[in-house]
Amino acid sequence: MVTESANGETRVGGFDTEGRWFVAGLLAAAGAALGLLLPLLARWAAGLPWVPFQGPLRLLASFDGSWLVWGRPLLGAVLGLLLAAWVVTGTAVLVLSDAQVEVVRRGQVERVIRRDQVDGVHRRGSKVVVESAQGRELFADDVEGPKDAVRAAFVRHGYPWEGGDV
Repeated sequence: MVTESANGETRVGGFDTEGRWFVAGLLAAAGAALGLLLPLLARWAAGLPWVPFQGPLRLLASFDGSWLVWGRPLLGAVLGLLLAAWVVTGTAVLVLSDAQVEVVRRGQVERVIRRDQVDGVHRRGSKVVVESAQGRELFADDVEGPKDAVRAAFVRHGYPWEGGDV
């Protein structure tokens, strides 16, 4: 996600509303499915002689209270939502200006990289890498958003983008 602010800063990364809902729904559904299938998987794994922790697996498979039929999927969905919140808030957001790059996670500024420290910006796989003149990585992490929009935001603020158009 790339957004412009009134003061000339550009926010790069983070999840938009649809992305947050998608991550939350996906992880909640995965947690609910795991909660539903947990006794079957534990029973199956406990029957394999080479699988470690046979005792705990048999214990997990033995829980058969009537409330667990709906309780396990509900607990799995809640745990999935907690994991989704952790993923969404832990994703790096870069606040770009002509003077600096701020790395923001969980609503807090984690690091400030001055423009004069930056010698190059490029992609390595899905990661955006910001390097100094000495080759030191000042930032290297996944940044959500279209690759060309991320590149354009850096170039617009005068940062040297390396490695072509995307």
